[in-house]
Amino acid sequence: MSVYDLANRLARRIKESDQYKEYIEQREKVIKNEKTKEMLLDFQEEQYKLQAKQLSGDDLTAEEKDKLENLRELIELNKDIKLYLQAEYKINRMLNDVQKNVFGDLDLGIPQEEKNENNSEISK
Repeated sequence: MSVYDLANRLARRIKESDQYKEYIEQREKVIKNEKTKEMLLDFQEEQYKLQAKQLSGDDLTAEEKDKLENLRELIELNKDIKLYLQAEYKINRMLNDVQKNVFGDLDLGIPQEEKNENNSEISK
């Protein structure tokens, strides 16, 4: 069996999993309610903006931290968003576990020692 056939089988199995089915069910609930969908998208957009700011080395202001915390509290009160985020977490955890299992033992890339040795030989 080819690697591609195995990958297609794995994709089908993931789609048949309880985690994926639960995720799709909760996503549909959020999508059907325009206000809930908008609230979730606003939260995610703000969260991504602030994460990007932190990753670029900038500190968040107290106002930005408060705004994000207020948004978190708001979405925690919305049952559909809360269930969606829980389902999203579960499917992402499963996919991360699968990725570790599939790729964890692969020996990829150039080890640092060999790279340095080769660079020394080239410069001689």
